[in-house]
Amino acid sequence: MNQFKFLNDLPLAWLQLKRQPVRYLVAIAGIGFAALLMYMQIGFQSGLLTSATTFYAALDADLVLISPKTVSSASFSQFPQSQLFRANGYDAVESVVPLYVTNISAQKLGGEKPTSLRIIGYDPELKALNVDAINQQASKLKTTGYVLFDTKGNSRTGPVAKAVEENGYQFMTLYNLSQTFRAVGLFGLGSTFAADSNLLTSSSTAIQLANQINFGEISLGLIKVKDKPSIPQLQKSLNKLYDGEIQILTKEELISQEQNYWNTSSSFGIVFGFGTFMGVLVGGVMVYQVLYTDVTDHLKEYATLKAVGFSNQFILAIVIQEAILLGISSFIPSTLVSTGMYAFLTSASGINIQMTHQKISLVGALTVGICAASAAIAVNKLRDADPASVF
Repeated sequence: MNQFKFLNDLPLAWLQLKRQPVRYLVAIAGIGFAALLMYMQIGFQSGLLTSATTFYAALDADLVLISPKTVSSASFSQFPQSQLFRANGYDAVESVVPLYVTNISAQKLGGEKPTSLRIIGYDPELKALNVDAINQQASKLKTTGYVLFDTKGNSRTGPVAKAVEENGYQFMTLYNLSQTFRAVGLFGLGSTFAADSNLLTSSSTAIQLANQINFGEISLGLIKVKDKPSIPQLQKSLNKLYDGEIQILTKEELISQEQNYWNTSSSFGIVFGFGTFMGVLVGGVMVYQVLYTDVTDHLKEYATLKAVGFSNQFILAIVIQEAILLGISSFIPSTLVSTGMYAFLTSASGINIQMTHQKISLVGALTVGICAASAAIAVNKLRDADPASVF
């Protein structure tokens, strides 16, 4: 039990802190703000990454065909639909579904500025997405010009969902006023980097509304297999068949590729990583300032302890305990505030930001870690302090 002996001195660390409650509360506010900043950066990053891959996660597919020119879901390159149908020649393939995915600009309902909508076109007779609300309303999409509207997009689309709920439908118009289409149902998927919301429709309506879609060329090809164990062998065979002309990925590989792109190949990862670093830096400076001032103000008391035989390790333990108490006192309220802010931002933006055990563990470890490190630096002044020179 000797390794926990330093805990016996915890009351002394607490007494040191509460002697000056104003300074203690200011320190808690500063460190709490740093922890809040870390929570926000990590939350935004995970939420936006989840948002970027929600569409992929909902695909009803075992393997996905995609053009090698497509680097992210923000912009799809098309490839010949005939390439997808070549996969039907393998016995392991149960079905194939071509998908058209692109963005269109529509007039915002009740506003003048355009809203960007990602349109997803497929054959309503087939199943493309594992979303119950879509599959239950797929028959509506057989009528040209009918679409389903995503309720989990952001508010820049205007009150389309409310109008559909109240009236059963809502007319929408392309921003150039060239065509009108009708939202006749609702589903929930979520907003993306590339658009304010999603529209689901038939292939023919997608081609009609989006002039950038070329007939006979698709954005994604979905493959369902008869038996899951055959997926690796089929993937290997298809890679040989297409010889680099088409990428063949499992859904998990597609999601991982998307996340890696935003984290490493764009400024996204750098920006949020820098924000987290700033949170660590702010917290470290705040703790160091508080503890350095504390050590300076109580230099005589600490020197007295050294004079009567207490070691530097004992004094360091007291200061580190103060730092850990500061970290815990700041971490708990910052976690509660962050949870509330996550819920508000999810509701306001349509981006799903959730508090998880992983986030709590990471921010908690960073908060306590920077407090302990700052304490070790702040106590340097005492290491070489000569009790005789202090008095």
